[in-house]
Amino acid sequence: MTKSSRWNGKKAVTGIAAVAGIAMIVPLAACGGTNTASSSNEISIFTQNATYEGQLDGYVGKWLKDKTGLTVKVTPSTVGGTDRFQTKLTTGQLGDLIAFNSRDSLKQAIDAGAVEDLSAYKSKLPNAFRFTDAINRMTKMDSGKVYAIPAGAAQKAELGKGDPVNVPSFRYDYYKELGSPEVKTYWDYKDIAEKMAKAHSKTEKGDNMYALSLFGGWDTTSAGQLRSIATELGWITNDGVNSYDFINLNPAEKKVEDILADGGTYLTALKWANSIHQDGLLDPDSATQTWDDYMKKAEKGQSAMWVYGYLGNLNYNPVNKDMTAQNKGYERVPSDDAMSYQATSTLGSNWFWGLAKNSKNKDNAVKFLNFMYGDEGSFGFENGPEGVLWKRNAQGQPELTDLGKGDWSAEVPAKDGGGKVQDTFKARVNTSTGTPTGKDYDFPVVYNQWDSYLKGNASSLDKEWTADHDGALNVQEYLIKKGQVKGFKTPDLPSIEYSDQDKVIKSQVGDVIKQYSWKMIYANSDSEFNSLEKDMVEKAKSLGYDKLVKFETGYADKFFDKVQML
Repeated sequence: MTKSSRWNGKKAVTGIAAVAGIAMIVPLAACGGTNTASSSNEISIFTQNATYEGQLDGYVGKWLKDKTGLTVKVTPSTVGGTDRFQTKLTTGQLGDLIAFNSRDSLKQAIDAGAVEDLSAYKSKLPNAFRFTDAINRMTKMDSGKVYAIPAGAAQKAELGKGDPVNVPSFRYDYYKELGSPEVKTYWDYKDIAEKMAKAHSKTEKGDNMYALSLFGGWDTTSAGQLRSIATELGWITNDGVNSYDFINLNPAEKKVEDILADGGTYLTALKWANSIHQDGLLDPDSATQTWDDYMKKAEKGQSAMWVYGYLGNLNYNPVNKDMTAQNKGYERVPSDDAMSYQATSTLGSNWFWGLAKNSKNKDNAVKFLNFMYGDEGSFGFENGPEGVLWKRNAQGQPELTDLGKGDWSAEVPAKDGGGKVQDTFKARVNTSTGTPTGKDYDFPVVYNQWDSYLKGNASSLDKEWTADHDGALNVQEYLIKKGQVKGFKTPDLPSIEYSDQDKVIKSQVGDVIKQYSWKMIYANSDSEFNSLEKDMVEKAKSLGYDKLVKFETGYADKFFDKVQML
């Protein structure tokens, strides 16, 4: 595997597919399951997207109590690595509201009779039903019923101001120390990061510094963080409606690449990470560390680069202001071959909010859902209540308070409800609701996209980066100016639905790819890497990988038929 044959173009090949296993559902009516609440003013949320368990307390809990009169408990689907969705579904213990993380999970709940048709509550859900495109999509899929409200629903489709996740960040002062070398292809990140780590083997506080630290805790059917590199190199893995497990899509060229294609983006990403391991500069905890451990390393600056670029400029920088004041810290550095295709949509995502059929507190659950899909609720879901972490300036625009600008582990004053800054609603439930559109909230919902943040919160390091990048306030603005960000309008598409048989195959194939991928990352020689790659591909194909790549490619073709580039 030579550098010259990889990541130096947008070459695509036609793909193959994969398959997953989820047990068949026993209808709830046969199980006699019930939900109970400790009081009529308490509701519960069952979330497939987060691991927090307990009451929403602190300043968020106070805000919700003040606005809705309700106390909210959160129950995660996954605890200790075990997913309890099937068990909760068959016993009818899904709480009051359910935050689904896929159309497949929602469909299982529909087939099991576990969710209400929200059409019956339309008069009580005006904030949710105002997102007509998203609602109409649901009625098309479910024969006129609205079994759930899509997360991320919007009334207008716009290209966001936020930085692409997968534009890496470098320890920028170390990068400039090297003379700001050009990053022509993704391979150059490796070479530059390794030079940094060799020159600075320890952080300022004495912790180990690696060229690269990775995280595998969110892996589904592949090594997810390395799979996501494709979105920096002219591919998408989500078309705005569907996520694809085993193919990458190029919306402009209408091409497909299967992830196990020889010389393709994913296998190259594995080789890229393995070459850092073979050089002795990969964090040895990459395969096993928890997200909390990974975040701590980010805050300590223990990786010269971060694949998820925000771990540098949004995690290290805010808690190391003494460093950024000295022009030391992390900034995004795009490669010359970077190309980010970004969906703009009014349809919402393939994450959903549903109302449990067995809820014993439906009126309050609906009341809460309506608040969260209103402008105040959805903005507060992201940023907390007005006056705590953010406030309005004289022009009515949002800006961070001193507390919001500070350390995320800081304590919130008792008068505001207490708790820590980091104890946000979004962090504990991990989804989204609607996109605020009213005149009082006519600005981006995410704080790091506010003009006040980009201009007024810029550190000395940020200002140095801006001066180095033609005056751009962030990398999204810079890439748009250079034509390296392109938007597309998400078409109204059917959601991917696997058969029960194919779900089993998908799960088996995904397990093979995940397990072998991490073995390949830690291979100690090229021959070992190549042998593992051969075994992985053969085993995946023997289990039915090709069949399901073909299946996913069918949905990709529907997307290509309708997609409009902006």
